[in-house]
Amino acid sequence: MAVGTKDFLWGAASAAFQVEGAWRADGKGLSNWDVWTNDDKVTLPLTGKVETGNVAINAYDRTQYLADIALMQQLGLDCYRFSIAWSRVLPEGTGAVNPAGIAHYQRFCDDLIAAGIEPVVTLFHWDLPQALEEQGGWHRRESVDWYRGYARVVREALGARVSKYITFNEPFIDLMLFRPMIAAIKSGGTVTEAMMARQGLALHHWMMASAMTIGDFRAAGFDGTIGLALPLMPTLNARGTDEDAAAAERADAIINRWCLDAMFKGRYPEAVMRIIGGLDPAFRIAEEDFAVLAANRPDFLGVNFYAPTYVEHDASAPFGFRWHDTNPDPAPQAFNGPVRPEYLTALLERIRDDYGNPPVYITENGAGFGEGDEVFRDGIVADPLRADYIERHVEAALEARARGVDLRGYMVWSLFDNFEWLWGYGRRFGIVHVDFETQKRTPKESFAAYRRLIARGAGGGEAA
Repeated sequence: MAVGTKDFLWGAASAAFQVEGAWRADGKGLSNWDVWTNDDKVTLPLTGKVETGNVAINAYDRTQYLADIALMQQLGLDCYRFSIAWSRVLPEGTGAVNPAGIAHYQRFCDDLIAAGIEPVVTLFHWDLPQALEEQGGWHRRESVDWYRGYARVVREALGARVSKYITFNEPFIDLMLFRPMIAAIKSGGTVTEAMMARQGLALHHWMMASAMTIGDFRAAGFDGTIGLALPLMPTLNARGTDEDAAAAERADAIINRWCLDAMFKGRYPEAVMRIIGGLDPAFRIAEEDFAVLAANRPDFLGVNFYAPTYVEHDASAPFGFRWHDTNPDPAPQAFNGPVRPEYLTALLERIRDDYGNPPVYITENGAGFGEGDEVFRDGIVADPLRADYIERHVEAALEARARGVDLRGYMVWSLFDNFEWLWGYGRRFGIVHVDFETQKRTPKESFAAYRRLIARGAGGGEAA
């Protein structure tokens, strides 16, 4: 079967900054993450030291990534989701194009396609060119046009190689979580409600850039599909109280419905307008902007699901709630929250019922449990908790598909251990172990488990 023609895609996902390395190779410009992580005055919260993506897992190097593509073939992947480093293509964010950066991504797509693997391209996964960051970044309305120009360069350069694009990855996590955390780390302070509220306008600019780029692609005759990947997590009442129930509703509006409503209803939830607008007078959205959102509905939704989150009322916390602080699982706990695959089924059914059953790809799903869960044995790394997590979540996703959810694919996070943002190299999510000193790859037990699931297929039953 030709690349891109299956009705259900099995894949894996990554992000440029987390895997590529080569931070100054071949004319690449600096990104905000390059600058933040190379600041020797800033230490990461998990490791307490400076760690960078300067080398990561060396995936920019063609010799290395060809070996990685061979592992993808061994696994049986239909597709590989990866992101473009904006500053590798446009070193200053706008203006002159870097031919070497363009050539790298063209060649990488060609190599994937030659191996029978469809490239799924994320245009933006958090690494903004530093030159644009210094001009005000996403707080500037001009950022919408900066992004549209960049997206046009990529679309024209990759041409028919790519039929699936994701405009942005996880607006809430980057803008409302990581950026305030980084600001607090650099200042030696704490994340405040005002810091988070100020990010509301930046999030609006992401949503406008996404919608207008979708319109640009369609106007240019793009013969493919384009969507947006959101971090979605059911918000649960932590203690069964009325206060926690109200806090969980507020959390749901901000974490989940803010972007979902924009994508599929063309407006933001009233709770978001009230909460963010009440804290930041600049957060005033013109009706013309809502009309743009409504007119440019995406072709699909990317769902990044790791866990539900238990929410507690806390008047001293931003927006009056705390989340991700409560994990009732016994040790070893997953880094990313309680292991509750049934909530993936429920989430997908909610999208079906509340948002018109759009085409959905699970664009990220995975877990990490710490070094105690990863033991070298007989040439592989035994990671039974991750293997069990993937098996149960695939089962939950396919159960939703059997119940009428328009689920078109599943992509594990992640194929390889990599640089996990503010947590550096201290947290591993890969189904392939990476020795960060030698770059040696070793498949884990979860790799074999996922290979069996792919061989079995979306219809279930035993593999032939």
